[in-house]
Amino acid sequence: MRIRTAYFKVTDMERSSKFWEGLLKLSPSRKSERWTEFAVGEVRIGLLLNDFGDELVGSACVPVFEFDAFGLTDFLSRAKTLGATVVLDGLDDENMKSIVLSDPEGHEFELCSCHE
Repeated sequence: MRIRTAYFKVTDMERSSKFWEGLLKLSPSRKSERWTEFAVGEVRIGLLLNDFGDELVGSACVPVFEFDAFGLTDFLSRAKTLGATVVLDGLDDENMKSIVLSDPEGHEFELCSCHE
């Protein structure tokens, strides 16, 4: 078994697509008015337009991106420049070694330098 896709339900496809394209430095592998998808290694990160009336509360999907120390610093800086906010900074916590951010739509994602 493997994870093929993790996706976020979004209310503003243009804003979400622009954020994730800028953050990942990738063009979408698939894009339509209702669906945008990025191929990140073997996993796809998707954006689904919530035009079907679901009430969106919080973030139920938290992708974790793993980096070496230099890559994490660059990615974190780019995320903040694109409008991400810090939810929890545990980079200096030996038990966590990661930082949780929120994109402009409120979806959380995590960056870590911990190698399993």
